[in-house]
Amino acid sequence: MSDLIKAAVSIKDPFTLLAFLAVILLIAFRTKTVPESLFKLVGEKISRERFYQLVHRAFLYVFAVFLVLCGVAVLGQVLGYMTTAKAASFEELKQELALHHGDDNAARQAQEEFQKGLAQAQDQKLSDAIASLEASLKAVPTAAARETLALLYQKAGDTKRAIQLAEQAVTAAREAGDAVKTAKAERLLSAVSASPPASTPKSCPSNAGLIGPKLDLPPGGDTFEAAPLLVSCVYKGVTDTEKEQWWYYKLAVRSGQTLKVVMRTRDDGASAEIRLHGPEGATLGGYWVYGSNSLTKPLEFKADEPAVVYVGVKGGVRGSAFDFSVR
Repeated sequence: MSDLIKAAVSIKDPFTLLAFLAVILLIAFRTKTVPESLFKLVGEKISRERFYQLVHRAFLYVFAVFLVLCGVAVLGQVLGYMTTAKAASFEELKQELALHHGDDNAARQAQEEFQKGLAQAQDQKLSDAIASLEASLKAVPTAAARETLALLYQKAGDTKRAIQLAEQAVTAAREAGDAVKTAKAERLLSAVSASPPASTPKSCPSNAGLIGPKLDLPPGGDTFEAAPLLVSCVYKGVTDTEKEQWWYYKLAVRSGQTLKVVMRTRDDGASAEIRLHGPEGATLGGYWVYGSNSLTKPLEFKADEPAVVYVGVKGGVRGSAFDFSVR
């Protein structure tokens, strides 16, 4: 059934065009000019009465085709809207929770965190929005939170987590036997799977600081070779790393410049680790920190010649602040 829904969505535009052409044809046959012009072409072979019988029959056939095309086009448009990969509204979440019949406290927490996440996403506070929606999903697993969270992870550049959530949405919809929700989840999976990698920030806010504006830290590479290039700035982590996975970043340092790296953990006591690596990948130092708002001592590298230096982070990255300054 979900395949039929996706097929209807995919053909809605050509069927809308055909319905439009059918309207033009119907209007043309309702005039006197078009039938008279056609009769002049075939008038020597059939009588005028017979011709108008054929025109009348053709009019009825075209009208029937028009109704079918309109029905398919409208159905496709409606299904296209219903299955579009987009953030769910608060009303959609409430409707889903009303059918859940679970713990009232958990449902209340899911609503509060979801509403908070939508507001934070609207204010471009991406890391905070992700954290709130993760809390909503943990309180009560809902399709609304899962699909909205997948789109936020896609926006943050964490395609792997976005795909994981979209796959969970597809599985849950199939198990529920809901064809429309299955088609919507499958379109979401296609959208996040085809998303391009997050672009590297090009400029740093003039007043950036450990307390103040920051850039969102993109997902790092799992090797030095895959490390994305960062500009000198203060970053805020968007997502935690998985288990013991390291994320690597690289920064360019000109001759005579010094790279200084400082990390401050978030305020919920999560632990994190940071390391500085030289141009050849050798570890130059690092810290493992835990506790609320713990600040590391600076890690420094002074370049005698132009070089690319690497920074690795692991653990509680989300909400932590990272100052990568080159002077």
